[in-house]
Amino acid sequence: MVDINTIKFIIIVALFILSALPLHRSVKFFKGKTNFPKTLLITFISGLIISAISLLIKFYLGAIIFIVLIGIYKKAFNLKWTKAIMVCALQFILITVSSIIIALISGLLLKLPLFR
Repeated sequence: MVDINTIKFIIIVALFILSALPLHRSVKFFKGKTNFPKTLLITFISGLIISAISLLIKFYLGAIIFIVLIGIYKKAFNLKWTKAIMVCALQFILITVSSIIIALISGLLLKLPLFR
């Protein structure tokens, strides 16, 4: 019998890897310098930094986090500011489209309504 904590850990690791895919594809699309382990590391570090910022600063949070995230992408992937912004935008688009596709597929398979 497999321990429930092992299953939870495997699910968390799989979700973390899946969450890094849109960033990796976006950086590769705009000719940034990366490999998948580096993208995983940047995803983890940027998540920590954004969490710390959200704990410390309560006002203009969205704008501050966006600027910090663009700066991280610029520095980590050797991109210009415009390409870093485009990477962030493409990452958002990929996440949105994949979320809609997953919602549609799971709705069809599980007979769940998409919009309640």
